[in-house]
Amino acid sequence: MADRKTVLIIDDHEMARRGLEAMLAAAGWISIIGDAGDCLGGVAAAERLKPDIVLLDIKMPGIDGMACLGRLKALAHPMAVVIITLYDNRSLVLDAIRQGAAGYLLKDATTADVIATLRRVVDGQLAVDPQLLREALDEPVAPTAPRGTVRERAAALAITVREHDVLLQVANGLTNKEIGSRLGISEDTVKKHVQNLIWKLHAADRTQAAILALRMGLLDPDESGGGAPQFP
Repeated sequence: MADRKTVLIIDDHEMARRGLEAMLAAAGWISIIGDAGDCLGGVAAAERLKPDIVLLDIKMPGIDGMACLGRLKALAHPMAVVIITLYDNRSLVLDAIRQGAAGYLLKDATTADVIATLRRVVDGQLAVDPQLLREALDEPVAPTAPRGTVRERAAALAITVREHDVLLQVANGLTNKEIGSRLGISEDTVKKHVQNLIWKLHAADRTQAAILALRMGLLDPDESGGGAPQFP
């Protein structure tokens, strides 16, 4: 990885921030560009420094991590947000994914786990168990009475047939490499399709693209006209 990726840490415990800095120092391709002890300071730093990745503690006094996640995703500069949590709280993680988190880390994660998670994120992957992504997408959706088939609705947004194929696999939680293997195309081609989908759906990242597509009626493999996608 030629370019160094920049990371901002937002955590109300200084020891946790310093611990993460020490862990990430082991990866030559990561550069820590700042840290903050609360949400407001973190959002201001993110707006000023424009990091590639934000490591965000989900439990903080004042404005908690979940609310802070929303503020970070609303910034003009796109950034991947990886939440940090003390407990493997499934409902909390699901809520974070629905709000656009690119992944999550437990506070007892090893240095290797932390670095591997960030590598996946900067490579455009989701550092999320595919089953969690499916559960995040499998939520009640207000009926929008969309017209036409899912292909027709996608075409109305200038989404090509191949891009729609990729979108369905993203919603299934597949990595770019797995999508390429399944569709018979290169991983680089998958990356380009994912980037196009993010742009066409006005999403911040692939997670948000999948969630927006679900809500817009673009993810019904059976073309039944609505509802959550039926995953295998």
